[in-house]
Amino acid sequence: MLSSINRKYLFTIKLLFLFSFYYSTSFGQDTVKVVTYNLLRYNGDTDRNNYFKKVIDELSADIYITQELSNSSGVSNFLNNILNFGGGDKYLSAKFYDDHDIDQALFFNKDKFEIISTSKIIGDPRDIMVYRLKHIGTDKLFFIFNMHLKASQGSSNQIRRETQVSSLIDYTKQMSNDHFYIAAGDFNIYTTNEPAYRKFFEETSTGIGKFNDLITVEGKYNEAEFSSVHTQSPRTSQFGGGASGGLDDRFDYILFSDSLVSSDRTFVIENSYNVLGNDGNHYNMAINEMPNSSVSQDIADALHYASDHLPVSVNIVFSNDIVSVNQPPVANDTIFSVNEFPQDKTQIGKISAYDPENESLSYNIISGNNENIFLIDDEGNIVVEDGSLLDYELKNSYLLVIQVSDGELKTNLQLTIRIIDSPPLLLEVKNLNSIQLKPNPVKEILYVTLDNSNFKNYFIRSINGNILLSDDIIKNQFEINLRYIPDGTYIFEAISDKNKSVFKVIKKGS
Repeated sequence: MLSSINRKYLFTIKLLFLFSFYYSTSFGQDTVKVVTYNLLRYNGDTDRNNYFKKVIDELSADIYITQELSNSSGVSNFLNNILNFGGGDKYLSAKFYDDHDIDQALFFNKDKFEIISTSKIIGDPRDIMVYRLKHIGTDKLFFIFNMHLKASQGSSNQIRRETQVSSLIDYTKQMSNDHFYIAAGDFNIYTTNEPAYRKFFEETSTGIGKFNDLITVEGKYNEAEFSSVHTQSPRTSQFGGGASGGLDDRFDYILFSDSLVSSDRTFVIENSYNVLGNDGNHYNMAINEMPNSSVSQDIADALHYASDHLPVSVNIVFSNDIVSVNQPPVANDTIFSVNEFPQDKTQIGKISAYDPENESLSYNIISGNNENIFLIDDEGNIVVEDGSLLDYELKNSYLLVIQVSDGELKTNLQLTIRIIDSPPLLLEVKNLNSIQLKPNPVKEILYVTLDNSNFKNYFIRSINGNILLSDDIIKNQFEINLRYIPDGTYIFEAISDKNKSVFKVIKKGS
């Protein structure tokens, strides 16, 4: 049995080993982020650049697989004025083929990848771009198939999509079983029963060349059960030539070779598959309709105006060695939003985190929750314990520190919870001018003015409905002393024979 000193010594050695594992070229391990994103006929127009900049900064990826580039000007503008904004040189673009239709382009982090070749598989209506890259840290070859399949429903369009996929499979089945490759892009597939979708996963004559989908639920993608993976359209209004109607289709995919889902060296991190901005609560809605629990409102707006598709991302580990050293969980700072005074036990968002070794994770709020307003469950869901305490006028945001643990190593992230102001409560009022409450917010004395004497009683209630003060109404003007009740949000209720008027009152500053 090890002494505590020996345990401490071994843990220190393990941490030092972990550090060297990450940064030594002899180990050669690197986690890269890959994104596919339809840019909606981007031709270099600058009116969307600020939106794309915000999205790209949020993604912070190493590879961007893009569709709907209108011309070479769009490629150079996206590279220089968005990815390398400010004069940077982090990203390069692969060779671009400006063909007869909107086209695909690839952008990559030059510190992590080297482009070996760019070619294409001839297709209808668009070719499949083939990018052969080398990962610099491990010298592993990595193939990317950038696809934009035929759009629209109907049997003829389904046949054209299947033909395009068949051409891809004819290519990949000639590869070896240790090749690492992905197919990504805008597939325009409506259901898992479509022949084009099924074609990706069929066994080939060589036993090589098929793909894997990390999303395993089957059915029609435009239904609500797929809401968490929908990618089109993040808008309900028609503008800029993009699709509308709200988020209700899974058109954008990243699929993986067998080697990437079975290797113990280079492999895809399953829990990292993500649709940016999709919190699962915007089915048939615009992505920026408040609240969005997965991104800030600023990012939700950027996604809404930049394109009629959402970007899909995944993390892939490149390594020359079997991953045997425990690595800490991976989790990023995030922002959730919630309306003030929600129902108790309301879920407002889920922490996005994963473990490189796919170990189960536990979650804990370690700071920022002094009033015990929030809880976090075993799945990383943030829940409002006491909704009555969320009052925009008293506090419009909370900063929580969340600790994510794999049982041995821990990672901390910052969670910002923004409180959305609700309009004043107002129910069953015949005349909006019938009652005036001043000042509101109030420090001590609330002055009430009525335009008639029909009201007979008033009540001051807590947000939960408990009566704190009450009295008969004798005059059209009177005062209510709130000096001895704590700061917070309350309900003023006036009753007549035929009418009830209810207003929100803020007690603040005593």
